[in-house]
Amino acid sequence: MPRQSERVGRSGEYLVASLLSLHADTVTIVPHSAEADIIFDVDHTLYKCQVKTQSKIQNCRVSWIYDFRRGAYTKERFYSENAIDVYALVALKHQTVKFMFPNGLKQISFKDEDVQAWDTLKNTKDLFKELRCQQTL
Repeated sequence: MPRQSERVGRSGEYLVASLLSLHADTVTIVPHSAEADIIFDVDHTLYKCQVKTQSKIQNCRVSWIYDFRRGAYTKERFYSENAIDVYALVALKHQTVKFMFPNGLKQISFKDEDVQAWDTLKNTKDLFKELRCQQTL
């Protein structure tokens, strides 16, 4: 039986995959041992997405905290350079997702009211717009 944290993570991956499938023809959830969680295409170019899922704010905290490192059960905690093209931050409690590009941060936090205000569908659409712009550079 999977650990609760694995179930939470997998739920986030399915939510993100469903959002990506609104704009991409190819969306694949990859096995747990891979660096990326999801591979998707934009105009015949493949991108690697790492999903970071939180189910709730931890009791001792007042904000949503996302850790950009790999899981605690992996030997190497940091992703190798160019291993991830985009992060998807998921708040299961609110069913919201925010896409971010790797920027060297190890961790980021958001107030609950900000997480509730994330416009998931617009953020997904903006992700594809930005990736298409990057392809033309």
